Amino acid sequence: MSLEHLLDASRLAVLRSRLQAQSANTEAHSLLSITLDLGAGHDDWLAADFTKTHTGYWARPEHPGTYCLALGSAMIFSTAGPARFSALQAAFAGLTPAWQHDDSEQTGAIPTAHIGFAFDEDTQSELPNARLVVPAILLQNRAGRQTATFSCTARDAERAIGRWADELRAASPRHALQKKPTTLLRRPAPLADRAFLARAQSALADINRGKLEKIVLTRNAHLDAGQPINIASLLAALNRRYPECMVFGFGNKGQSFVGATPERLVSLTGKLVQADALAGTAWLCTAPAAGQPGSLSLQDDKNSREQQLVVDAVRAALAPLCASLAEPRTPEVMQVRELQHLRTSVAGRVRQGIGLFDLIGCLHPTPAVGGTPGSAARQWLRAHGEQRGAWYTGGIGWIDRQGDGEVVVALRCARIDGAQAELFSGAGIVAGSDPAQELAETEAKFSTIIEALQHTAAPCEYADAASTRTGTQ
Repeated sequence: MSLEHLLDASRLAVLRSRLQAQSANTEAHSLLSITLDLGAGHDDWLAADFTKTHTGYWARPEHPGTYCLALGSAMIFSTAGPARFSALQAAFAGLTPAWQHDDSEQTGAIPTAHIGFAFDEDTQSELPNARLVVPAILLQNRAGRQTATFSCTARDAERAIGRWADELRAASPRHALQKKPTTLLRRPAPLADRAFLARAQSALADINRGKLEKIVLTRNAHLDAGQPINIASLLAALNRRYPECMVFGFGNKGQSFVGATPERLVSLTGKLVQADALAGTAWLCTAPAAGQPGSLSLQDDKNSREQQLVVDAVRAALAPLCASLAEPRTPEVMQVRELQHLRTSVAGRVRQGIGLFDLIGCLHPTPAVGGTPGSAARQWLRAHGEQRGAWYTGGIGWIDRQGDGEVVVALRCARIDGAQAELFSGAGIVAGSDPAQELAETEAKFSTIIEALQHTAAPCEYADAASTRTGTQ
């Protein structure tokens, strides 16, 4: 469906009439949302330009499929610091009593705000440290039912129609996709690789001294595509290749943060809370290159201990907030193309008054992305100069007007700026870890974005100055 022509004459008339009726005799600070039924369809909402306007995208392609595109902002709240999740909760709590929704076409859609936050409370980047946004326009396709929800404050109601049309126009692509071949050139970083190995050795020494049980180390890689990377094509490739993951993309002012994560941090539906304990990684490869380690088995002692640390930490964090907590099941193997992980779902029922931001605050960061004990791990990472760009190993998700929502851990991701891509990955260090093996694991995780770039609409070939290497965090 063309975004620019989504508001045809008939829909525009309906939207204008319903907005006028909704805004009459309404407090100026009220938030107004109107949902239009777009009928049945299978739009993934990727006929969009992610560089010209504030955009947010998230999708779960696996059957029956969910695809959401957010454009612009009707209301936005940003914060940072130790109380950032409490601040987001307070902002949301202040918003919802005055949030009016017109769903007279009975679509069942619920107005939604999206959430994003960095790993560390003090991280500064082009993305706010922690943010809650009610989009001006939210396009949704849930199991083939398509809707558009338009939001504004009551004080802006008179100008809202024009602004919504401007957002749709800005998000509509003006040029055909480039078809010329692109070579992905990777910038060699031997010093950074050696620094990662040295930090892994230092972490092992502190683990052996009993200061830590686990620490997660991260690294990045830089690629040059030779021409601007088409974000919509990259997201489409991730949807095709990783249907079991949450695919996400957030863009503004020419920069985007894109990925496909296998890990849910937490979801809340009514009183039911669910969280993933995901740790331990193995990957499939025909044969490791000379001098490079192969993948480990998920059943080895290192992966089993790493996963159990996460299960125990997730249950301990949730227990004070839950009226009941189910016994964990045996870990299952999650297959994400060449990568495999151990995953245990932790479920329970929350106590009265507990909301999504309370759950985020108690769970983040889990040992899957930080380490354990949590406080000691965070201090260790800061002391050793750990830097994580954008929202990598933070969280991305949504919360609806009723308080239900889901947040995933931002993994297997990259920051895109024109033709440049900065990729992020990491590995958990526990007693018995082999630093060279952990370096190889991070290389395997880079492949999520690298292979998606190779399969975008612009055909690519991959030239890696360190291509002798193989290729949860």
